[in-house]
Amino acid sequence: MGHPHVYNNLCPKPSSKEKVILQRNKYLIPYLFVFTLVSALALARDLFLPLVLSSLLALLLSPTVKWLCNLGVPKFLSSLTMTLLTALAMFSSVWVTIPAFAKWMQTAPEKIEAALHADKQIQSTIDKLQETSEKVDEMVSGIVENSAETSIVIDNQSNWVDQIFNGLQTSFGILVIVLTLTLFLLNNGGELLHNITKLSNNRTNRRRAIKLFRTLRVEVGRYLATVLVINMLCGLLTSLIVWYFDLPMPWVWLVLVTFLRFIPYIGVAVICGLMFVIGVSQMQSIVPALMPVGAFLLLTNITGMLIDPYIHGIRLRINPIIVFASVLFWAWLWGIAGAIVAVPMLTILSVTAKTLEWHSVNQIMEGHNK
Repeated sequence: MGHPHVYNNLCPKPSSKEKVILQRNKYLIPYLFVFTLVSALALARDLFLPLVLSSLLALLLSPTVKWLCNLGVPKFLSSLTMTLLTALAMFSSVWVTIPAFAKWMQTAPEKIEAALHADKQIQSTIDKLQETSEKVDEMVSGIVENSAETSIVIDNQSNWVDQIFNGLQTSFGILVIVLTLTLFLLNNGGELLHNITKLSNNRTNRRRAIKLFRTLRVEVGRYLATVLVINMLCGLLTSLIVWYFDLPMPWVWLVLVTFLRFIPYIGVAVICGLMFVIGVSQMQSIVPALMPVGAFLLLTNITGMLIDPYIHGIRLRINPIIVFASVLFWAWLWGIAGAIVAVPMLTILSVTAKTLEWHSVNQIMEGHNK
């Protein structure tokens, strides 16, 4: 053994200043990692979004694929059948929704304007807003005329129709990629996960990874499937409400409610606002347009009190603040698609933390005191 003083000379102890720097770097590394991860998710949106959507869709369809396999149907045929049925449902939803909204928007502005002018108080408010707007326009025009360096460029080539068409083209391409990846994950995902677990030489880690994958497939798959069925049921009842009040496009609400109810809080608000606008354009009055909105809110509250506590058990164990913050974060990062996948991804994180016994994460996410 060497002498202690020789070892101390070779490995000197850090000074107090160096200790402070090391301590700061220790706490700085997690923040740098989070910043790098968020930047990568934002910059590589076109890469990560199809991967996330296909993974969630594979979790949603995996219980049905497994059930078909147990009946004797080959795995590839089961996966292909479920993928094609999903594609048919998605394209049918778009085929029903887009033409109906396009037809409604042709006459909606005139009807809404007529309904607003029918109310004297609203008409008075509109007149005041118009007067204020004209004064502001005059002030701005005077400032622009006095500025020699100001130039205005107007592009008349792009309009909202072209933007919608381009958006549909992009969404169609992403949808094809998502469905293709989903087919591969359903048919070959198990083999891929099995090969990944072999990379670890630790038997305990391999067992925990296998347990996690099985738990995610069972719990998250059933959760997503059950939520989808409940959303479709609420959409069907909403369509009946819209039909009862003689509003246009009754079956479109089946599609809207099914997808928007995946977004907590915000989804219901969007549905209510859209239903109110369509009601005003159809009924030519504001007060009657509130009746279908009230009926939908009653349906939502009944569902939230009687059904959601049994169905959304995983989500309700998460703090509502974290749920809302997650929706805002993913909506800011990936738009509408991010808002839709926010809660399913938060559910995956909750199941992962519970399975791997991440006690600190569970304690932060917990929605109630035990």
